[in-house]
Amino acid sequence: MPPGLVVPGTETNAPLPIAEVTAVAIEHLDDRSRVTYHLSGTGTVTWKVEYVSEAIRGGDNHVVDVNGSSILQIDIMGATALQQFPPIETSGGTISSVETALVSGEIVQSFVGTAAGRPEFQATGMGSPGQIVVDVFYAPA
Repeated sequence: MPPGLVVPGTETNAPLPIAEVTAVAIEHLDDRSRVTYHLSGTGTVTWKVEYVSEAIRGGDNHVVDVNGSSILQIDIMGATALQQFPPIETSGGTISSVETALVSGEIVQSFVGTAAGRPEFQATGMGSPGQIVVDVFYAPA
């Protein structure tokens, strides 16, 4: 076979590195509540955050019971989780609960129940991969 000739069906691609969600934590700050997804590994992670009318888990379409007035869905793509995360219930802030689960080999999905209405939120990444931080703000007075 001449050099550089590729025979169909013989190419193999190395799998892309996958980051791992290692912990999920909530903290209440002066003007917001924060959910932090701690990550390890070297993979490239992207995320999507949006309000949804119902918490429907990807993969099996299971409806997840989320305590809260409204539901934020966080999809973390390019990530896995080697453990199950217990539901987090909290009070005293803009977040009332968090449910997190692995829905495929490369997507971790989380649902955040808000304490009231649909407050403004902001999602940011810190580090490589480091953390994904979702801030849910109090309504302006």
